[in-house]
Amino acid sequence: MKKILIFFIFSQIAFAQKTSVKTFLHFTGKIDKYPIEMTIEFPKGKDSVSGDYYYSKNGKDLTIYLKGILKNNEIKLTETTYIPSKNGNTPKKTGRFSLNLTSRYELSGIWQNIKKDKQFDVSLTCLENLTAFNPKSYTYKLNSYKGKAENTANEPTVYYLIDRLDIYTLKGEKIQTLSGFKNVLYNNNAEVELEDINFDGLLDIKIPIYFPDRTKYDSSFLYFVYDKTKNQFIRNLKLEELEYLFFDQKNKEFVRYEADGSGNETNRYYKWLNNRFYLIREVKSFENSDKSFYTEYQIKNSKSVKIKEYQK
Repeated sequence: MKKILIFFIFSQIAFAQKTSVKTFLHFTGKIDKYPIEMTIEFPKGKDSVSGDYYYSKNGKDLTIYLKGILKNNEIKLTETTYIPSKNGNTPKKTGRFSLNLTSRYELSGIWQNIKKDKQFDVSLTCLENLTAFNPKSYTYKLNSYKGKAENTANEPTVYYLIDRLDIYTLKGEKIQTLSGFKNVLYNNNAEVELEDINFDGLLDIKIPIYFPDRTKYDSSFLYFVYDKTKNQFIRNLKLEELEYLFFDQKNKEFVRYEADGSGNETNRYYKWLNNRFYLIREVKSFENSDKSFYTEYQIKNSKSVKIKEYQK
């Protein structure tokens, strides 16, 4: 990852900015007899929630989006589906959930269509094990200050920077400090995201960052994986080299998307094995072809070995 050139670090004045925390939980279960996968984003200290879900038989390409309220362990969600039209995708409200959240983070309740003439039972189980480890109960403080970094014109410009994350118990006891980085805050917002990024059932840490010297791929994350043997979050520099990633809890893989804006795209999929990750699949598409080009890999002797190439 290209390092940011930072100027006048020692002359800058730190500012007090509250660190916001978002937790991404993933649920698997059914609406009636139909299997679904759901993700809900819980902002700490707020009652608004959002997320999405999809029917397993349809896949993630047909995602349905959710917004709602969490109050007294009851979640009410309105779903929106985007319908293709001549003017692009048109949003359409298609249903509502009324769900109860248990202490074990299970969800149960009902789904109704928007006309309220159809109703089905819903039962969902959380894929993360928050009874074993729940960093939602910690408090987080990013050390933020004003400093300078180069913009796209190679000119030093003032941004909000971060260089440390302190983690505390609810009693105010510091349990860990994450440091060794200097990055520009994404959207000037001091934020920590909690999500299981290595699929061991335990929540890890993502910190959104910004690359002001880029016109493309100008955002990413710092990644810290929770090590249950050390009871600490450990920074993963290899993940950061891949930059902006999407994590698929159901299939236990993550993907990096690349596109040149002209219809040429590459998706690279990775799997974890023994605390390391490996490339397992690559899918390419081109503007002048109606086919996709696949390369599959197998993990052998701690390496990704190409085993098959095909088109479809």
